Amino acid sequence: MKKNQKEGDAIIEFVDAVITVRQAIKQLAQQKIKDLHDREITYEMLQVLIVLWKKNQVNQQEVANTVQKNKASLTPLIDNLVKKKLVTRSEDPDDRRNKIISLTRTGKQYKKKFAPMMTELYSLIKGSIPDEKLQQTTTILLTASRNTITRK
Repeated sequence: MKKNQKEGDAIIEFVDAVITVRQAIKQLAQQKIKDLHDREITYEMLQVLIVLWKKNQVNQQEVANTVQKNKASLTPLIDNLVKKKLVTRSEDPDDRRNKIISLTRTGKQYKKKFAPMMTELYSLIKGSIPDEKLQQTTTILLTASRNTITRK
């Protein structure tokens, strides 16, 4: 530890860096969506689609948790995606209070439209960072996540 660094400063800098990176990625993605001239999809809608592209259908609460939104703020996003015929919403047969969000055929095809943008986005974020450093950082971030989850 540096002489001028107080106890706990490292974790504060770490958390601040995570927040800064998250904001930078959001801004970059918003710019890329704009460059794609897609005025129909917002960054937040794209986040929902990305969750579904990975799993095809997901409980609405799981989507909310993954994109870090509460169900109330997620509902209008999903409503808009339903109107655009990219997703459907149906009752969970195991729990009628829950909704299952599923991709439509159009929603699945939309992935092809965004694939080049996502590839470019990941490339820009990676920059010249070696894969080994990314893997180390990923391990650290997942460990911090587990520490947070197990200490609630």
